[in-house]
Amino acid sequence: MRGRADLKELRVFFPFNNEEKRLSLNHELLFVKVKGVAYLSTSMGWFRKDFGRIKSDLERMRNELYANAVRLEGTGALLWKIVEVAKEEGLQVWAHPKVNDVIPGFEFIRIFRNFCRRAEDLGVDVLMVGNELSLEVNLEDNRTLSYVERCSNMEKHVHKPLRENPSKFTSFIAKLVEISRKYFSGKVTYAAGSWEFDLVPWEDLDIVSCNQFLYSQTENTYLDLLLRMKLFGKPAVLSEFGFQTIDKAFEAGPIWLYPQKHKVKYDEEAQARCLKRNIKFIKKADLDGCFVHQWDESEVAGGGDLGFGIVKINGEPKRSFFIIREFYGTWR
Repeated sequence: MRGRADLKELRVFFPFNNEEKRLSLNHELLFVKVKGVAYLSTSMGWFRKDFGRIKSDLERMRNELYANAVRLEGTGALLWKIVEVAKEEGLQVWAHPKVNDVIPGFEFIRIFRNFCRRAEDLGVDVLMVGNELSLEVNLEDNRTLSYVERCSNMEKHVHKPLRENPSKFTSFIAKLVEISRKYFSGKVTYAAGSWEFDLVPWEDLDIVSCNQFLYSQTENTYLDLLLRMKLFGKPAVLSEFGFQTIDKAFEAGPIWLYPQKHKVKYDEEAQARCLKRNIKFIKKADLDGCFVHQWDESEVAGGGDLGFGIVKINGEPKRSFFIIREFYGTWR
């Protein structure tokens, strides 16, 4: 098994005094703030790049953005190759399985078992048993469904079934945690959707993680949402936060279909301004870490440069890149 950060040590770079320290982590991974980047579009294979660029992206995360962790999603050979390169670059690796369609629960469990074994072999630092699985997995029957269709009507396809049978979801997450403990020896968490948070058996997990987006529908409750993550006496990590690069970034929030249904304009300043505001809440809640969503975004399964990426398709940093860079470079 490859070395895992919580079993050995973590290199921590403090950019503003040009100092690098090797911190002994003993049994606890979250000795320092987790300063993470979601690398979804690339690890899923939606943004096709040669491996020279992928390696360059990971180097830039560490050396230019001052990140110390990367969140990877997928199931294929590409994902595992990125895991290896990220480990070589000294990044913590947080990973979970994800496929393009909404698959039945039994099929996800089959994929998850194999994922756990591979994650253990490659020394993944934190195994995420999944992401927003009331959306991404069909727990109602054995059909394979369209992810886009479910996203287009969350109330009908996700929220209502969850309200009607919450125990089915809770039991499913508990089953995944049980499987993870059998095959994986590192830290385990789950990236909960905000609507699922109260149904997750956090007592069985090592880290409390939630995708919480600050936008027009959460602005009055956002700090309380973050503080709830800290009520379990465990490390609390914001597993996704971010904004699209559009003039209506605050109105759109996490709704990635928003630009397809509304008239919007490309606006780096709006994205950067919203991120500044979000960072204030993260600091005030004193979370143990966060993952900005995301590094870049293709037009194959996303909004391209209008999307959540802090880097353009051509590799150039957006204004938001420098907002995150300043945050990660000084956050203690």
